[in-house]
Amino acid sequence: STITIAVDDANSDNNFDPVADQTVSATTTDDDTAGFTITQTDGSTSVSETGTTDTFTLVLNAQPASDVVLTVTSSDTGEATVNTPLTFTPANWNTPQTVTVTGVNDNIIDGTITSTITLTVNDGSSDNNFDPVADQTVSVTTTDNDVAGFTIVESGGSTGVAETGSTDTFTVVLNAQPASNVVLTLTSNDTGESTVTGSLTFTAGNWNSAQTVTVTGVDDNIIDGTQGSTITATIDDANSDNDFDAVADQTVSVTTTDNDTAGFTVAQSGGSTSVAETGTTDTFTVVLNAQPASDVVITITSSDAGEATVSGSLTFTAGNWNSAQTVTVTGVDDNIIDGTITSTITITVIDAISDNDFDAVADQTVSATTTDNDTAGFTIVQSDGSTAVAETGTTDTFTVVLNAQPASDV
Repeated sequence: STITIAVDDANSDNNFDPVADQTVSATTTDDDTAGFTITQTDGSTSVSETGTTDTFTLVLNAQPASDVVLTVTSSDTGEATVNTPLTFTPANWNTPQTVTVTGVNDNIIDGTITSTITLTVNDGSSDNNFDPVADQTVSVTTTDNDVAGFTIVESGGSTGVAETGSTDTFTVVLNAQPASNVVLTLTSNDTGESTVTGSLTFTAGNWNSAQTVTVTGVDDNIIDGTQGSTITATIDDANSDNDFDAVADQTVSVTTTDNDTAGFTVAQSGGSTSVAETGTTDTFTVVLNAQPASDVVITITSSDAGEATVSGSLTFTAGNWNSAQTVTVTGVDDNIIDGTITSTITITVIDAISDNDFDAVADQTVSATTTDNDTAGFTIVQSDGSTAVAETGTTDTFTVVLNAQPASDV
């Protein structure tokens, strides 16, 4: 460009007005070179066969006159894949765009593999100034996840069963594809508390499909509290792919909840107990919660025998402890207009003549409501259901009776 130096005649000494202009030629060196810059997060790019991702960014070094399209390719799409292409415009040329690299699972025990991501200007779709720009590459390491082994997953994070025979499950799956079958044996260290299915067989076809192991609680009828046992999963070396021979055993801790607790259960028919002063009855049942070593005798008492009565006692043995016995509650008529009365039926273990394990068992109660049948009133009954007479002086009758006993004459 040209720099011109001229005398400003209007504001200068007139002697200088005729002085000729002079010029200086100035050259400006361009710093805008077609190209692009790659920035890797943390200085490197690494993914895993589990499908993890890593990123790097790409930005142009100068503003293009038209779009610049860069293609992104992986040298080994069996190890790493990328998103492609990226398009920069004259408006967004200096805004970095992200390339996401994703690890690919190949199910092969091949260690860490390095592949190359190549970034190339697509000449046919880009500003011609960028056509000579050289390709750039990014090295990507893909960490292998294919190690001989197996994974156990407990449902709910733990394994617990009960002596009632309830079950719980956990799953087993291989961590890598075997070349031949892999057989795992499953054993319980205490089959009096928990049992398991015997073995699992994985093939090259189903190695990554989790198989379920069912643990079953075993009833021992002993009041022994919650017990722990161990399920061990072991590779059967003789019948398994040799790559899996060195795989260590794994264990699952199992808790078996005791169902043998001294106590008894009361169940009311219909969920409640109700009788009437007319002498109606209702029932509830009593059954022991665990097998006793000797007899257990339970007494049944009413807090108000003027409203409800009960049978006296129940005896449970080691033979009939789990057979429910019935208690009958009978309403008592008191001829008093006292409305519905609630009395309490108490069920108590007789410690002196019962299995000592049951001595500490708390009393239980049942609320019994007795419906009053004594309501002030009177009842009329017509003979033959109607009353009719004739003017000849014939007669007919009806009767009147009180519905409840009065305290004085009515």
